[in-house]
Amino acid sequence: MSAGQSIQSKGRQVFLAVQLIIACFGLSALLPAAADTEPRPSSAPIRTPDFDESVRWYQDKLGFRLLGSQSLVPGRKAVLERSGFLLEVSEADHILPQEPDSTASVQVTPVPVVSLLVPDVDREVRRLDEADVDILQPPQDDLDGTYRTAQIRDNGRHRIELREPLDDPSRFHPMGR
Repeated sequence: MSAGQSIQSKGRQVFLAVQLIIACFGLSALLPAAADTEPRPSSAPIRTPDFDESVRWYQDKLGFRLLGSQSLVPGRKAVLERSGFLLEVSEADHILPQEPDSTASVQVTPVPVVSLLVPDVDREVRRLDEADVDILQPPQDDLDGTYRTAQIRDNGRHRIELREPLDDPSRFHPMGR
């Protein structure tokens, strides 16, 4: 690698890092700490052997947008965003072993790996069902009546929870704040 290519590669890495900082924390992360109580976006990582298919699935089915991707020695990574929520998809050459008592062809994670706020869980589940997404739990109110929830499965084995705030509509903010 020539010196020019090395500088270009490092410049791209710095650019991606700054993009992630801005996406995760906003421009205020680059400024001295201020006494603000504004909630920050959340994030979650997932690993998948079907990298390209998973990135497309999250874009097509759940409306995530691709912020950036890169190829690394252990595999590829992509950062996707939806309403302020960041999802890091990492390529894995294998997935975690199946549960010993599993009889299904694909064992779904026992708990959600991602929980997304949506304005209307029932409408979102109908839309996803029409798009042939596996619905693992139909919409229902949680025990304390705070949220209406449902659970779906992504294109692999990741369980995703959809949540609609019931008691205080201000809990849902389209930008994840």
